[in-house]
Amino acid sequence: MREYRILFASGPDGPGIVYQVSKFLFDHGCNMEDSRMAVLGGQFALMMLFSGPAGDVARLEGDLARFQETAGLKAQLLGAMAPTEVAREPTLPVRVELVAMDAPGIMVQLAEILKAKRVNIETLEAHLAPAPASDTTISSVKLKICVPRDVSPVEVKEELTVLATNINVDILFQPVQE
Repeated sequence: MREYRILFASGPDGPGIVYQVSKFLFDHGCNMEDSRMAVLGGQFALMMLFSGPAGDVARLEGDLARFQETAGLKAQLLGAMAPTEVAREPTLPVRVELVAMDAPGIMVQLAEILKAKRVNIETLEAHLAPAPASDTTISSVKLKICVPRDVSPVEVKEELTVLATNINVDILFQPVQE
């Protein structure tokens, strides 16, 4: 029987971290199912769903402290369900991108609209970068959201467009194929 876990790991960035993590899983008979990795502020950060036979997962759990020591990472495991077991209501996946001069509260306002419409944020990437030829900072946000089938995507788009106009943000709202 396959078991699923989520591995969280973080530590100072450097070459070879992905190799260490993937080898640790492979050596324990486990397989990476889904992952997100990034370097933030000089620190490597990882979230990964993996699976393996129950005995192999138990052995991996027992070797986690040693892995942390040899890899120089802090790691934690959480139980997880198989992706096919996760109950989901039907939704419309939408890609949302916005670009603006950075200002406090942009994310709060965006998230408030989505929460009010019961829209789930599935992925979110946010970056700040210097604007070309000026002393300002540009905020760039990319999201994948899931609009419930009983919520009008047109209404969600309209509310986001009003927000974009009010705070001078360029916004893209585009349904995606999965």
